[in-house]
Amino acid sequence: MTKKVEDYIKIYQAIDEDLCKKIRKELDSARWEKHTFYDVKNKNNVSVSGSNELEVYNENIKSKKELTQKVWDVIYKYLSEDFKSLYFQSWQGFSPIRFNRYKEGQLMAIHCDHIHSLFDGERKGIPILSIVGSSNNDYEGGKFLMFDEEKEYKIKAGEIMIFPSVFLYPHRVSSVTKGMRDTFVSWVW
Repeated sequence: MTKKVEDYIKIYQAIDEDLCKKIRKELDSARWEKHTFYDVKNKNNVSVSGSNELEVYNENIKSKKELTQKVWDVIYKYLSEDFKSLYFQSWQGFSPIRFNRYKEGQLMAIHCDHIHSLFDGERKGIPILSIVGSSNNDYEGGKFLMFDEEKEYKIKAGEIMIFPSVFLYPHRVSSVTKGMRDTFVSWVW
């Protein structure tokens, strides 16, 4: 049976409400930085940040180890049960979790996950799967949109979405219009 690109996008309920609340509370004291990304149009290979881009946090929080285990469990389910394939037998690991925070008026520009900063010399490879999880629902706007037709994928608090990290999966997050959107990301290579 032939699969469509949408068939490789899966959303899993993985994190309970208490862990979501704990993560958000721990992130309230985080030192957030402006998100930057590789601009493929810029011949100098420079990372840029849009004026309304989200904020990111790459450091540890107390509950990160527990969250990392939940992410591992979902990756394992995706690869060993949902998309078990003779053509996809190995992967090297997954990146440390990065937290994303979208305040009112903030967004993420359309992109594909060709994450240059992941491969700084220690890791070898390319991202093959993208992971996006959510820890809250109490915001408006901030829609996760994919493909040219801008299909919305709703990722509720406690859910983790996995999809391939290739050019066939361009995505963005629309501007948050009310509240604050807290998510986390990681990439399998």
